[in-house]
Formats: sequence, C-alpha cells, structure tokens
Amino acid sequence: MRIVTALAGCLALAGAVSGNATASEPILSFTLGSTSTQAGAHPDITASFQLGNVGDPEIAKNIHVNLPAGLFGNPGAIPKCQSTNFALNECAPATQAGLVTIFAKYEGTENFLLGTAPVYNTEPQGEDETARLSFVAPTVNVPIIVPLSVRSATDYGVRMNIAGIPQSIPFYAASFEAWGFPADPENDEHRFPIGSPGAPAGCPGSATTSCIPTPYPKAAIFVRPYINNPSLCTGQPLSVSLSVETYADPANPSEAQAEYPATTGCEKQRFDPILNAGLTTNQTDAPSGLDLQLRADQFLERSPSPSQLRSASLFLPQGLSINPDAADGQTSCTDADAGFGSDLAGHCPDNSKIGTFDVRTPALEGPLEGSLYIGQPLPENQYRVFMLADGFGVHAKFVAAVRPDPATGQLTMSVNDLPQVPFEEFNLHLFASDRGLVATPTQCTVYGVDSVFVPWNDRLSPQHSRPSLSLSAGPNDTPCPGEIRSFHPRLVAGASSAVAGAFSSFQLRLDRDDGDQFLGDLNFRMPPGFTGALRGISYCPEASIAAAEVNSGRRERSDPSCPGSSDVGTTNVAAGPGSHPFHAVGKMYLAGPFKGAPLSVVAVTPALAGPYDYGTVVVRVALHVDPRTAQVSAVSDTVPSIIGGIPIRMRSIQVNIDRPGFTMNPTNCSPFTVDSQGIGDQGTVTDFSSYFQVLNCRDLGFRPRFAVRQLGGRRSTIRSKDPAMRFDLWTRPGDANIKSLAVTLPKAFAIDQRHLGNICSRAQLAAEHCAGRQPIGTATTTTPLLDQPLTGPAYAVSGFGKLPHVVFILDGQVTIMPEAESSSVKGGHLKTVVPVIPDAPIGHFRLDLFGGKKGYLVNTRSLCASAAQVLVAYTAQSGKTISQNVKTKTACGKARAKGKRHGKRGSQHLRRALH
Repeated sequence: MRIVTALAGCLALAGAVSGNATASEPILSFTLGSTSTQAGAHPDITASFQLGNVGDPEIAKNIHVNLPAGLFGNPGAIPKCQSTNFALNECAPATQAGLVTIFAKYEGTENFLLGTAPVYNTEPQGEDETARLSFVAPTVNVPIIVPLSVRSATDYGVRMNIAGIPQSIPFYAASFEAWGFPADPENDEHRFPIGSPGAPAGCPGSATTSCIPTPYPKAAIFVRPYINNPSLCTGQPLSVSLSVETYADPANPSEAQAEYPATTGCEKQRFDPILNAGLTTNQTDAPSGLDLQLRADQFLERSPSPSQLRSASLFLPQGLSINPDAADGQTSCTDADAGFGSDLAGHCPDNSKIGTFDVRTPALEGPLEGSLYIGQPLPENQYRVFMLADGFGVHAKFVAAVRPDPATGQLTMSVNDLPQVPFEEFNLHLFASDRGLVATPTQCTVYGVDSVFVPWNDRLSPQHSRPSLSLSAGPNDTPCPGEIRSFHPRLVAGASSAVAGAFSSFQLRLDRDDGDQFLGDLNFRMPPGFTGALRGISYCPEASIAAAEVNSGRRERSDPSCPGSSDVGTTNVAAGPGSHPFHAVGKMYLAGPFKGAPLSVVAVTPALAGPYDYGTVVVRVALHVDPRTAQVSAVSDTVPSIIGGIPIRMRSIQVNIDRPGFTMNPTNCSPFTVDSQGIGDQGTVTDFSSYFQVLNCRDLGFRPRFAVRQLGGRRSTIRSKDPAMRFDLWTRPGDANIKSLAVTLPKAFAIDQRHLGNICSRAQLAAEHCAGRQPIGTATTTTPLLDQPLTGPAYAVSGFGKLPHVVFILDGQVTIMPEAESSSVKGGHLKTVVPVIPDAPIGHFRLDLFGGKKGYLVNTRSLCASAAQVLVAYTAQSGKTISQNVKTKTACGKARAKGKRHGKRGSQHLRRALH
C-alpha cells in the first residue's frame, strides 16, 4: 500500500530543491504535481527531476526517494505483469500504472531524449519488496526496476529505490506520471499495446505517447483506485526527499527536498470502524483466550477513502482480568529483539509468544500475518505487547499497552500512533488454554465492551464501538453460579511425623474451587499441644518487614530482608483459574507482637511471574496463645486479592513449617482437629477443619518431681504464723506432659482469711489481669521451649465459690495464666487443683508464696510438731496417673527429727483422711 505511495512520491513531489553543495552530481530540480489535494482522494501524480554534470565525470548509480507518510497505493488495483512477460516485453495493457519520459547523456548529447515508455505494475521479487514498478528505457532498451519498500524503522512511509542504473545511459532527467485510476478509460490514449521480444512498448525519441496506434488498448478490468492521499489536514505541505549516489563517489550523495501539496477537505472523509469481540470459553471464573476483529471497510471507488486509524483503546468489562498464570514460565522480548528502529524483521523468543494477528488490506495480495509477544516490561508500562508481522516486504512492528486498574483489575488495551495505512480488517487472537491470557468474570451474563478509535483525520470525531461478551456456564460446564457464589474451602493439615512428643514439620493446605468466592480473611486454630520451641530463634525486625514490603520481587528473592535465623518455613500460593494455576513460593519468618498477639509470623513472597516483577507481598499472621491451654490461633491479615493490577483468584495456600527442632507434637493421643474459618469476598463465613491425631503416647515416660519448702526462720513455723512457702515442680525432657495437677496440703496449713481484703475479682482478672491488687506470691517457669523464663505474680481470685482460685500470670515471650481451683476436702485439708495445664514441657516451675502480713497460708499448728506431708497427684496427657507424698522442708532444724519417726504414720493418716 505504501509502495504505490512511494511510486507516487517518486513521481510526484513538488517544491524547492536544495542540492548538497559538496555532492559530485548535483540535483538541479525536483518537482511534483497532483491532480487533487483532497484527503483520501486518488489523484494522478506527476513528478520530475534533473541532474547536473551528467557524465562529467559522474554517472548516477542509485536513486532513492522517501515518500511522505500517509501517501500510499493499492498495487492490487490492477494486475501484475509476471517477470517472464516483462523480460519478453509482453506486459498486458491492464498492468500499466503510468508513464515515464527519460533524458540521458547519449551519443554526445547531455540531454538526449530517449523517449516515453509505459510503467508496469510487476511482481515483487525478494522478501523486502512490497511492490515493484518496471519499465524499459526507450531507444537503449534497458530494463529499469523500481522496487518499493516500507520504512519499518520510522513512519512506515514508502521508500523507492532505483539501484544499479547502467553506466551506458547516464541519467540526466526524468518525468513520471502515475495514474490514480490506471484502468480508467480516460487513460486508454496513453496505454501501450503489448510489445514483443526485442521490441518493447514505448515511443523512442518522443516526450508524448503519440506513437500508440488506434484503436487504443483497453484495460478491460474493473476500475479501482491505485493511489490514495493522506488523511491528515495540517495545512502544511508534506516533505519528500530525493537522494542520488554516483558510481565514482557513492559515499557523497546528492540530496534534495520537495513538498507534496498540503492535504485539504478532511471534512469530506468518513471514519466508521466496527469492533467485534469474543471469548474462547463461555464459562465463568475460567482461563480464556480473546478474539478481536476490527473492520474498517475501504471503498474502492472514486469517492475519498475513509480515514486511516491512528489509535485504538479497548475497555474490557470489569471482572475480565489478566490470568495470573498467563506469563508463568515465559520470557519477554526486548526492544532490540523486536527490531524497533530497524527496517529489518524482528525475532522474538518463541516462549514470549502469546497470540497471533493478521491485517487484511487492498494494498497487499493477502493478509499480513504476525504474532503477539510479551514485551519487556518498563517501570511505567509493565504490560507491553509487541505486535510483529512480516510479509510482502513489510516488517511491521507495533507496541500495544495493556493497563489493568490497580484496584479492580479492569483492563484497558491501547495502541497509539499507528501508521497511516488503510486496512479493511484486523483480527487478533490471544491464546486459549489453561494458561489463557485472561480470566473470565464470575457471573453468567452479557458483558459490554467499549472501544474508542481515533482517526488520523483530526477533523473527524473519535468513534465508539460497543460489542458484547457473554458467559452461560459455570467452571467446567457446571450450572451458572447464583448471585452469591458458594464458598466451600477444604483444609488438609498434619505433621510429617505422628509420634507423640516428637519434633516434626507441619504442613497445612487450604484449597478453593473455581467458581467459589475468592478467599478473604483466614483464621486457623492449631490442635492443643501442638506447639513450637522458640529457643534460639530470632524475630524478623520490624524495619526488615517494612523493607520487604517495598522491595522488588527479584531483589527479595536474591537477598531476603529477614535474617535466616528467623526463618521457620515456606509458603506456596497457587493463583488463577483452571487446572494449571500459577505458583508463588515465599518464606515464613518468626516476628514479634502484632495486633495484640505476643508473636506473629510474616509470609514474605516475591511476586514474580515470567518477566513480570510485581514486588514483594508481605502478609502478617498474628499468633494468639490461649493463656490457659497455650493453644495457638493464627489470625491472618486479609489475604491480598489483587497484585500489580491482577486479581490473583487464590486457589490454594500451602504452608510448610519445617525448621528443624521448631514445631513439636502433642503428648495427648486423643483425636483433635486443625480448625479454620474463612471469609469469602462476598462475605460468606465458613468453618472447616482437618483431622489431627498423634500416636504412641503410652510409650512416653512420666516421672515429674515435686518439692515443698518453708522459707524464713524457725519463727515462721509456729502456730498462727503466715509462712513463706516455695513449691517446685520439675519435668523430664521426653516425658509426657502434665495434663492436670492436684496438691493437697496437710491440715497444718489453711488459707489466712485475714489477708484477702484486697483480693482480685473475676472481672478484674479478665479486664486487667488483677493490676493494682495484692498478689499472694510470684511464679516462674523455665521451659525448654523459650530462651527466657516466664515470670509473674500469683493472685487469689474471688468469685468462684467459698474459696478463691489461684491464678499465675506468667509473662515473657508469651503469656500463660494457669488457674488453680481451691477447695476444702475431707478432714479439713486444703486441696488445690490445676485442672488444665498446657500440653507443653514445663521444665521447672516455681511458686513462692508470700509470708508474714501478705501471707496466703497460715499455720494451724507448729510445723515442727510433726512432718507436714503434701500429697501430689498428677495426670499425664498420655493418660497415666501418679501420686507422690512430699515432705515439707521446714526451718525446724534438729527438732524435726522427732517428727521423722512418725513420717510414715503421718502419711498413712493423710491418705486415710483424703480417701
């Protein structure tokens, strides 16, 4: 199409000529004429040029003409003369596109008129020719070939090259005439009959066609336009350049500029493109390809052709988004690979190919076919699509931009500054498969598509076209979803080892089906006794978490923000519809307090998909520890629904806590569950769980040890005194953990009611952990799970009946609040039961009860009168039970020896009293 333009430009460019002052063969004149300046019209064009110093000593070798953008032609308007017919001078009259008159230095005359000859529309030869014009120079009978090509590196204007002009006919001047309608009968008087071998058609020695015999030859074909004017009415003439290289000095060409007349009458053009669109699937929440067809009929008649398309924008319906898996495993094509800025063909990697397209135009013999490639992302234009097509001497290269709305993912596709070329049909196909480029909306309905097309003719208004897309089935051809989609996520969780009390990695996987609501908030509750050893694990600092949030994905993957000492596991998130979702792998780190929880884990995931870097996704999960049971509940931040403008449509979340020596199994073999609660994007709340149970609890040992000591001097041992008391409990590593504990004191001790005036209430315990109330002692536990002991006060708490409960508030990395129930049992003994003890290794627990004026216990007799025996009864998480008689160590000194003789008897009395 621009090839004919090139012919027209070569033949028709008028204006002032400026020759190169140092050129070896100057251009003396370069002129152009057109029969019409109407936008889109089909004028006859005449052009001429004259050289100086012909053969003295320079001879023109190559002539190049660059025509203005927008001046194009339609080589298919008339038949093409085959190369063999041209060689035999047997081109049919219907293939004639115009005339040429040539002057040369011949037989000693510088401006010898060789004559006038027909210019034929001939078959192009070679992959870089879009069209070809050919003629035979009269008198000397030398064939001249004029290949036409497209300036793919710049504005897609037409370039005409006359290469290798014979030295035997030094060109002096030439005039050309190209016909706007070559088959028009008005041209018959200038249409030459078929020549013969050795006798080419033409009028030697004549500047006219007077030698054509009558009756004049006829084209006898349908009359169609061969030349089209540009569609841009700027009021300014268009520039055309002429360059002449000589045999003696090809590196120093002569150059000249001429002007093509300014385009007028833009208001008389039309512009009415029509868009059709379709998905490759009718299913909701599914991967899909996309088919687009843009039609802009070209009217091959005498009226002006419609304006060419300058830019196009397509607004896809909300809910139709980029498929997260579309670019997984693919690469991008660089600008250099695509060949931008070059007239050569581009070569993008095959694994960057995402679709195909073709352009159909009357200017070409057939469709110009090409492919769509992922373009190398730019910071301001992430989703570039390269459109490369080759054929008919054209190496077309365009860039389309796909811009998703960062909040909704709604897509806008646009291409700007298309070349001024006519087309009748543009077809685009984005590949369809489980990695289809787009993901469909979630509801069955008809969706509107909007588009805006801007013409090169700036006097015409942009046009809208509004096709529609429809979905009529659910995923996998299931029935259409209701207005509120279902939400039935599934959970599978478990430890890699089912041995009770053993260290084991832990895996959790949550799955969502296509068509279900998208995952929003998620909460998890681990089974009782499944705990973690925090000893030796650092926290990821808050500054590092903040740095990860602004990191690029590639940088985060190569240089993690959080220290390796805080690494506890990995995550694998699958996103996107279909059977082949995209997977993003991240790391999990232990972190400090978050949203009221003492601990948290932070999932840091570099979001990388093929060539796209969406940054780093950081999701914080608060770890709440039940103060009575130490059961862990995980409350996640809202799961991200969109990243980089792409709704991720999360399909599964897989968590693998695999740091060696971190997570530990319960020592209770009862059946438990890992519980979860999910909230869908439409607000539906669903509870779901996964079965969990460990084995071999009976194989665990169970030998805890207990000690009781009266603190202070001998004076505290006398009756009615309030002794300070110390209770110590030790457990062995590898044993079953304690489930409950009962401590029964001898009648030598009772609660001193006189000191309970500032007692804490149940409400104060719940609201403020008894702050401001008088504690009755202090407690400390040194567990192998933590680096530092848990310490805090012990309070007597009222509101549970006759006797208060004792609550231990143990603070540290976590807060544990075991609660002991007090009661008076048979014989007046004070029995304290801790009914719920966390299924975790205690290590060493110490309780120091205050004495004196703050004393909780009072002596009902002298402690030195006889040994005070404490009965301790244990129940293991494994089900085993043990009872121990523990002698209270007092400050009685040698006086206790008398009581020792009665120790065994005293123990028997205590047992009988309790049972």
